[in-house]
Amino acid sequence: MVTRDNIEHIAKLARLDFSNEEYDKLTHDMNNVLGYIDQLKELDVSNVAPLENINEEQEVNVFRSDVSAPCLSTEEALKNAPKAADGYFLVPKVIEREKKDAVVVDEDEDQEF
Repeated sequence: MVTRDNIEHIAKLARLDFSNEEYDKLTHDMNNVLGYIDQLKELDVSNVAPLENINEEQEVNVFRSDVSAPCLSTEEALKNAPKAADGYFLVPKVIEREKKDAVVVDEDEDQEF
């Protein structure tokens, strides 16, 4: 069962913020999805062959041809970028690292770093 704390933790990791009502609805919806998955687990699929491709029976390639075509130049791709340098897009850092103390155990003595 998914709790509101689980949803809040996931939202924090995804840098999302919701109202109290939205947190409650998301918790309810997630539990409904997991309940449905539990129902699917009850099905006997022992005689069902694995499906590798949804289009197996059609035997028709529904994908477009892989054709080489001209692409944007680096300068053209970067001309509307808010920030760019040395031929690359500059984007804000979104991953923060928490500073954690590492404990290394030496056979001779315990040391903390």
